[in-house]
Amino acid sequence: MRLFLLLLLLSSLTVSTFAQQNTAKESLGIVLVKTHLGGYVPAGIFAERFGTGATVGLDVSYKTTKGWMFSVSGSHMFGGPVRERDILSNISTKGGDIITQTGVFEDFRLRQFGWLLYGRVGKIFPVIGPNPNSGLLIELGTGVMQHKIWIETPQNNTPQLTTEYKRGYDRLSNGLSLNPFIGYQHLSNNKLINFYVGLDVHVGFTENRRTINYDTGLRDDRQRTDLMIGIKGGWILPLYKRAEKAMLFY
Repeated sequence: MRLFLLLLLLSSLTVSTFAQQNTAKESLGIVLVKTHLGGYVPAGIFAERFGTGATVGLDVSYKTTKGWMFSVSGSHMFGGPVRERDILSNISTKGGDIITQTGVFEDFRLRQFGWLLYGRVGKIFPVIGPNPNSGLLIELGTGVMQHKIWIETPQNNTPQLTTEYKRGYDRLSNGLSLNPFIGYQHLSNNKLINFYVGLDVHVGFTENRRTINYDTGLRDDRQRTDLMIGIKGGWILPLYKRAEKAMLFY
């Protein structure tokens, strides 16, 4: 949230920091710094492990005068109820509780945790919007998806769930990922209201990277297809080039 507020403040300074250019008529070459926040539902094998989740992150893009977009983006995956609740069955009681070293129940929590990293290519189609720099945005990203089950132990007094042992339960998985996006990008003529929003899909082809899962005593070598479908939007800070100073003739 602080990142969104910072970019909102910076974008309000764009007019004074960067010389005025005719955004209403011209398709410009622009560097775009974007924050983003997305909400997702899982599908396929990913839905067997996690429930609904979210991402937050940052993109840096360059829009050419021809409307092409070249970007790099990084996102943190978080939230989502963990549906694989039995991963700690071999160290818990029949009621699903885990006993600490002092003989009390550990208030452990299971959460989704991961990240996404992409290189992206896309294009702006100025069929709608106030100027040629706004319109329908279609992009395709290729990169890496990584996720795991975050095991939180607030009391930090459970020998069977030290950092080393958690690695045998967390199902760390990663691999190639594809990321199609279709939405709308808006860069206002006065440079103050700049945002984008659209349908966002992540298709990860991942594998479990742990040597063995402690609860089963086996290695999980399945080829996974992890699918996330949702809505992503964010605020944009456009960095326009400075206008050339007018030459004076006498």
